[in-house]
Amino acid sequence: MKKLLALVALLAAAAGLSAAVDKEQVKKEIADMEDKFCAMAQEKGILAAFQYYAAPDVSFIDTDPRQWRGPAAVLQRMGPDRPGVTLKWSAYYTDVSEDGTMGFNYGRYELHAPGPDGKDAARTGWFLTIWKKQPDGSWKYVMDNGAPDKPPRPPAPAPAKPAGN
Repeated sequence: MKKLLALVALLAAAAGLSAAVDKEQVKKEIADMEDKFCAMAQEKGILAAFQYYAAPDVSFIDTDPRQWRGPAAVLQRMGPDRPGVTLKWSAYYTDVSEDGTMGFNYGRYELHAPGPDGKDAARTGWFLTIWKKQPDGSWKYVMDNGAPDKPPRPPAPAPAKPAGN
């Protein structure tokens, strides 16, 4: 009986070793998924891409995640596509959990939309996407957020010269 238990323990340990996650491969999968997500936004529209890549329980920080989850959250946040609006982005950094079931990436985005004068106005910023592996093996984002760049600060005034100089 002890030999059988030792054999079972040895097999279980060997199975655990063979199931090690190749984190670099998973990072590549997530980075590729982010690229496909952006490409779809260019080809089929921003809303279609955000709907397609969303997890069933997706939420967003900037639309109350207690109220809006899933497909309703995507529509609430993105709204319908608008003529002349384009969104492009690219990840700078990707990382994954030790077990390879979650990952994130962040990078830069550029949004173009007609301004009040009708001319193209560009806005840029940073984005963060959190990805989760789904039961079917696909990757879907569970949260996405963006932060626009802050306008440049005006230069600080020169210090006043002391009186008498």
